[in-house]
Amino acid sequence: MGKKEEYMEKLGTQLRAWGERIDMFTEKAEHEALEHKTKLLREIEEFKTRSLEAQMKLRQMKETSGDVWETLVAGMDRAWADMKEAMREIVDKFKQPR
Repeated sequence: MGKKEEYMEKLGTQLRAWGERIDMFTEKAEHEALEHKTKLLREIEEFKTRSLEAQMKLRQMKETSGDVWETLVAGMDRAWADMKEAMREIVDKFKQPR
């Protein structure tokens, strides 16, 4: 497996894992007080939007090669860091006492 395939597989695996966590958090949010539930669901929806954008970028990356692929990696890495931070914030909100 080449560098590109390994990178794509790693990101795809992480997206699936985050998707499972988001589904779990969505279910948990349904049992929260209305004000807190609304905030959580808004953040979860924002994360889902970012996730869909990342999936589209992954598809684009899959179809590119050579130098074009290398230039897309930097943008994807930035988007990935943003998603990782957003997931951390969601996790933290579920840890906060209410």
